[in-house]
Amino acid sequence: MLLLGCIIQGCLDLRNCSSDIKGRYYCYNNEKAINWLDIKKDGTFSHYYKEDTLNFSHHGTWKMREKSNCVIEFDSWKSFNEDGKNYEKYGSNFLYKSSNYLDISSDGSSSTSFEKSREDITINPLDKKK
Repeated sequence: MLLLGCIIQGCLDLRNCSSDIKGRYYCYNNEKAINWLDIKKDGTFSHYYKEDTLNFSHHGTWKMREKSNCVIEFDSWKSFNEDGKNYEKYGSNFLYKSSNYLDISSDGSSSTSFEKSREDITINPLDKKK
C-alpha cells in the first residue's frame, strides 16, 4: 500500500505545473452557461457563473500548497459547475493544476475542469456576448 502511494505521488509530481497559475479559466461543461474563474497575482480569486437569469459570484483567497506547486488551495469554494442555483458551498477547497487545466481530480479530466484562457482578466466576458 505504501509503495502504491509513493507511485501515485511520483506520477502527480511529473505533471506540468510550472506554467503561471494566474489568469482566467473557463469551465465548458454547460453550453447554456458561462462559468469562469479569475486567479489574481495578489492571492485573490473571483468565480462567476451566469445562465439565463441566474447570476452567481464569489471571491476569496488562494495559495499554492506548500509541498506541491500542482495544488491550489482556496479559502472558500462554491461549486457552480453543474448545479446552477443548487450549487454547493464548501469551506476551504483545492484544485489540481495540470498543464492548462484546474480540476477537482488530479488527472484533470472531470466535467468540472477549468481551462486556462489567454484572455485578459480585466475584460468582462459578459460584454463579449452582446
